[in-house]
Amino acid sequence: MFALAWKVVDFLVVRKAKQLAADIRAIAHGGNRDTVDPARYAILTPLPESLNGLTARIGHLRKELAEGLDRATAKSEETAARLAAILNDLHEGVVVCNLRHQVVLYNSVAMDMLVDSGQLGLGRSLFETVARDPVVHMLEMLVHRAELAGKGTPFLAGTTDGHMLLQARMTLIHGPDDEVTGYVVTMVDAGPQVAALGRRDALLREVAEELEQPLLRLRVAADNPSIVAHEAEQIDKAVKRVTAGYQRALAEWWPMTDLHSGDFFGLVARRFEGEDLKVSVTGLPLWLHADSHSLALAVEALIRQISERFGLAEIDLAATGNGDECWLEVGWGGATAARPALEAWLGKPLPMLGGMTVRDVLVHHAGDGFRQEHRTGRSWLCLPMRKGVETRLHPRPSILPSRPEFYDLGLLDNTRSIGERGHQPLRALTFVVFDTETTGLAPSQGDQIVQIGAVRVVNGRILTGENFNRIVNPGRPIPPESIRFHGITDDMARDKPPLGVVLPQFKTYAADSVLVAHNAAFDLKFLRMHEREFGVRFDNPVLDTMMLSNYLDGADAGHSLDAICDRFGIEITDRHTALGDAVVTAAVLLRQIEMLEERGISTLDQVVKELDINVQLHQRQLQL
Repeated sequence: MFALAWKVVDFLVVRKAKQLAADIRAIAHGGNRDTVDPARYAILTPLPESLNGLTARIGHLRKELAEGLDRATAKSEETAARLAAILNDLHEGVVVCNLRHQVVLYNSVAMDMLVDSGQLGLGRSLFETVARDPVVHMLEMLVHRAELAGKGTPFLAGTTDGHMLLQARMTLIHGPDDEVTGYVVTMVDAGPQVAALGRRDALLREVAEELEQPLLRLRVAADNPSIVAHEAEQIDKAVKRVTAGYQRALAEWWPMTDLHSGDFFGLVARRFEGEDLKVSVTGLPLWLHADSHSLALAVEALIRQISERFGLAEIDLAATGNGDECWLEVGWGGATAARPALEAWLGKPLPMLGGMTVRDVLVHHAGDGFRQEHRTGRSWLCLPMRKGVETRLHPRPSILPSRPEFYDLGLLDNTRSIGERGHQPLRALTFVVFDTETTGLAPSQGDQIVQIGAVRVVNGRILTGENFNRIVNPGRPIPPESIRFHGITDDMARDKPPLGVVLPQFKTYAADSVLVAHNAAFDLKFLRMHEREFGVRFDNPVLDTMMLSNYLDGADAGHSLDAICDRFGIEITDRHTALGDAVVTAAVLLRQIEMLEERGISTLDQVVKELDINVQLHQRQLQL
């Protein structure tokens, strides 16, 4: 009876349900049917009627969706047609690429411009037509310096076949979460302009050279030397005015933008990675006004020629400024170059710039006032530059209250295990100059580190290219009054590693170097309160530039970092950032070492002894 009943149920219900399921799948997959026949599934009533109501609703929604898609497609096609018309009406070539450098959009001007250089097409690599190096260089620069990315930064680029020089401009494309998703490059053919400028430049040089000897003969051989000398002097001044005016015109035409020297030197140094030559970034950073790609090619060519000429394994890059003047400096250990060698280096053609020479690039930037110097045992080739104007993502008030001064010898007692280093000359030691930014000024009340920045000082050189710079997630909100100082917001710190990750990294970076900080006890307190928790120990020797200032300049002089820099004439860049303050403190340290040596204090032992005595006297004065 059970088996018979099951067969009846299987025949009348289960099989009908399976048939109904098959009909529903057919309807769901877009067949011509949109209903089922209720009569075929009478035993399943009212399920077929309910399904027909549902399929009718689905069909209605499908129709609405299709109509909506048709309208959206038509609107998209209309927008695309308008965009295409606008792009094709432009006189500049426009190419839009994703971060894999694949072309996702271009206009007919770009196609016509690049047709002889390679295949430009959707989904194809931009580097089939445009040289890779300048594009990647500029993209890296803009991603690293986000404040410049929205302005459309100009640069020069060549085509892959080297037959065309493009004056280009790059702008980044940002997604909904502000992440970089691609970039837009607009371009024009700069070849005719550059060629014309080059011909005029050569003509000017030719005129100046041809006039030089006749002017000299006029001065020497004329019957009335005073009159001829005067006239020759006037001609000479006129020629120089024309030359200077022409050079200014070149500099104004050249596509330039403000560059942070530290970022720029880092890009140049990376061109030598994996080679036997090490390029070190030294000194304080400055803002330069330059075309980063052409200048990088010129500096790279100079470095390679200098290295080959003297058989060097290491070369320094630095930027120096004095008032309105600014210099890009290439330094090496050894003698300066003879004038013919220097002229040969400057005359080196740069194939990626259409055969322009190193001299041409440098003259277009700031003139031809090149010079060589020999100081502190190193030779320097100094190239004139124009100063840029510092910009910031987070503008801060120019005057901020200083941190409280800490003269806490107890914090420094545990860092006095100097050992053999105490007898070494100060200039022979390796220093790690560091600074911290925090949520507040009270570590015992829960304030935490939000950034650690540090830089090495080796053999009297600030190696700004070998820096440590980490934002830390403090695990608590950052107060607005602290954000005014350092500009680090909760959003900036949210996805950063915690101190438990960063602090051991910093200890590895510092190793057994001499630690240096301004108001060092403040920063040490934040480091040492977590030593046991994270299994690190900062027992390095420590110097405090604030204590050194008090010892060298007396208690009545200002000892804030700003006041000391003002006395020394040190230009401050990136103030109230951990790395920026660390670099400036390193420059202060080098000046203070010079002052210590003038007083006959040349070893770490001597410095520590003098500082300990000076701080004890300072504390006694405070108690009186």
